[in-house]
Amino acid sequence: MKKNRNILIAGEAGFIGTHLFETLIQENNYIEIIDNFNQCYYSGKEENLASITQNYEILKDYKVIKVDLLDKSIYGKIADEIDIIFHLAAHAGVQYSMLNAVQVTRNNIGGFVNLLEFVRKKGIKKLVYASSSTVYGNPIYTPVDEDHPKNSICPYGLSKLCGEIYADYFFREYSIPITSLRFYSVYGPRGRPDMVAGKFFDLVLQNKELMIYGDGEQLRDFTYISDIINGLILASEKRESSGQAFNLGWSNPKVLIN
Repeated sequence: MKKNRNILIAGEAGFIGTHLFETLIQENNYIEIIDNFNQCYYSGKEENLASITQNYEILKDYKVIKVDLLDKSIYGKIADEIDIIFHLAAHAGVQYSMLNAVQVTRNNIGGFVNLLEFVRKKGIKKLVYASSSTVYGNPIYTPVDEDHPKNSICPYGLSKLCGEIYADYFFREYSIPITSLRFYSVYGPRGRPDMVAGKFFDLVLQNKELMIYGDGEQLRDFTYISDIINGLILASEKRESSGQAFNLGWSNPKVLIN
């Protein structure tokens, strides 16, 4: 576990980001947060963050930069001593991206390239990029390994794949230590309500039936949030992981009924 480091988390106010922040700040790390607190998918991000930071001192233990990664002026506000960056910021969601392709493309790719340029100029020791299993599209074979063809069927997956290509380019051309992690359906406390786990729990609590699409035999790998956090931290600690992309899932797919 990283301790006593200066860490930047882009997209910290989201589901995964708050859990990563909560874990890292407990180990005496100083955390800088960049987030625009976008309410596109769900509200309550600021409240989630406040529930964690109430036991810590702002500026001494953490700092919040409330702005979009597309705004280049933010990079002059980041501390010079940052050791590690976790890039979790993105306009997420398959269905959302299909309805908002221009916005998703602009934010997910443009924002990441801005961050990569900052990393290149500052000589950051490690960058961990949150990609997605949606880069694969509909699997040709299972289990899906990292060499599986990339056939994304939505703008969100395409934006994440483009991010991986940029990460690979900056690694090869500038020797920037970058690791990409392809997440599989993350669930847990503070989870996104638009995800299937959140929807199902909500319906169960309301004593309503679960909707089944397709033939009900679809398989999907679900990953608990603590496993994702462990994977993120491990990737930041292993320099030999740089220049590579890894699947981060549970490897025990379940029948997907929504």
